[in-house]
Amino acid sequence: MSQIPFAGLAALALAASVSANASHAASQLSITVENLTGSGGFSFTPLYLGFHDGSFDAFDVGETASPGLELLAELGVPGPGTAPGTIANERLQADGDSEGAVIAAAGNGVPTIDPGETVTEIVGVERAASNQYLTFLSMLVPSNDTFFGNDNPFAYQLFDDQGQFNGSLTIDITAEIFYDAGTEVNSAINGPAFVVDTGNPAFPGTPDAMGGTAENGVIVLAGNPVLGFENVSTPVGPLDDSLLRFADDRAGFAFARITIEETVAPVPLPAGAWLGLSALGALGGLRVMRRRAAG
Repeated sequence: MSQIPFAGLAALALAASVSANASHAASQLSITVENLTGSGGFSFTPLYLGFHDGSFDAFDVGETASPGLELLAELGVPGPGTAPGTIANERLQADGDSEGAVIAAAGNGVPTIDPGETVTEIVGVERAASNQYLTFLSMLVPSNDTFFGNDNPFAYQLFDDQGQFNGSLTIDITAEIFYDAGTEVNSAINGPAFVVDTGNPAFPGTPDAMGGTAENGVIVLAGNPVLGFENVSTPVGPLDDSLLRFADDRAGFAFARITIEETVAPVPLPAGAWLGLSALGALGGLRVMRRRAAG
């Protein structure tokens, strides 16, 4: 269970300001993120992107999750890079010239990317020649500490040594890259993040938003994190048990898609603009909130 005080996380504001240096970006990328699940399926937290030289290895299966990965896997919080204990700060510690971005849903004030939702952002990568590789991470909602991402930092090379874009890339995300961080015991009534209790909604800003039981385990391939989540009513509709089960056919569980293309845009979102992303719990009206124990 993450030990960073939730009140401190809530103080971080979501910022999407445009840097004056963006017009000088070596590459401007159009990044589209789609949630392919149907109504009743998983949502996921804003997609964290890291552009780096290959030295940023976010996680390894069988190893203990870093503090930054724990925070992302339990609460969906990636940064800011100035805050120790975040995945963004760990990226900068590994590669000081690396860049980061977050793709979040817009409108309605809710950043989770929900079933059927598609989000497109323009991201400027200023040091494309040195930040050739992509790492992506996000938390599944609802879950205790289930996340998806690439554990091989060299898996996706976007740019060559001269900073030229290697061509359009489509990443199909299936349950083959769903992982359990091993940081919090899986339980629908003990600490799952962002599940709704229809009788008494509990926003993640309350003290028990950090109330899960520490597991002290290692990162493993995720099992089905249903655990009583099925048929729970959420602000985006009831969860469908059949859409939460994936362990029997991981490769066939088409969950999300990331499409990356190079583009020329007059107002790109600089890779550093995500730095103010807050804990999701600080954003009122989250579509998927915590469920408290019944009775």
